[in-house]
Amino acid sequence: MLYEFILFGTVIATFLLTGCSSKKAAPSVAPVKAPAKAPAKSPAKSPAKSPISMTKSPATKSPAKDKDEEEKKDGDEEKKDNGDEEKKEKEEDDKKEDKKDGKKGKIDEDEKDEKKKNGDEKDEDKKDEEKKEEADEKKPKKKETLISVDPSELRFELGITSQKKLSLKNLTSKKLMFKIKASTTNVYLINPVFGKIEPNGVSEVVITHRPSPKREDKLVIISSEMMGKEIEMAKTFKQIKNTGNDITVKLFAG
Repeated sequence: MLYEFILFGTVIATFLLTGCSSKKAAPSVAPVKAPAKAPAKSPAKSPAKSPISMTKSPATKSPAKDKDEEEKKDGDEEKKDNGDEEKKEKEEDDKKEDKKDGKKGKIDEDEKDEKKKNGDEKDEDKKDEEKKEEADEKKPKKKETLISVDPSELRFELGITSQKKLSLKNLTSKKLMFKIKASTTNVYLINPVFGKIEPNGVSEVVITHRPSPKREDKLVIISSEMMGKEIEMAKTFKQIKNTGNDITVKLFAG
């Protein structure tokens, strides 16, 4: 702007100087009536614009704008920092959660193993009990004395036929049946071989001795709780296990 103003002043000064020179040269020249013309424009052309004027001056940033940009930059950095912190916190939380889940999973696995172990132990205990029960079933049950015999031995003469009686007493409140076996059937006859005894009752058996040389024999009395029909005692004794102790009676001839 200043340059244009100076240029304009120069043009004015040139115009004035040109006018003064014309007035001094007038007496020597015949006056000629000049045609009325518009004053000629100064031949001097306005110089081209300065390169300085053509070049845009660098835009100066406003302090307010700089402050806004600075605040914006600070805000972006703060957001970035906050975002990084949140991301970091999230990663740490995820790690803690994973660790927690891992620990929980381990606890669950331990509990599962413990339950499995306890279940296996229970199964083993159950199997042991079953085996014990099977062994108890296979193991012969302890027999009890169901009857008593009087007398516990019998003596016979050699040269004659003679008879003796045995008294079998039921020691229980259950009905019993009995069976008598002799070590020899050629010398001794038993009547009855099979019989029954009422609860707490007594039954008599007759033993007949035939003439024989001097010898020793025995009777074995087998007893059990009454089962089946009385007329089928022989068959029943073959099919069952005796529940009473066997009692032995000694026989002497001589």
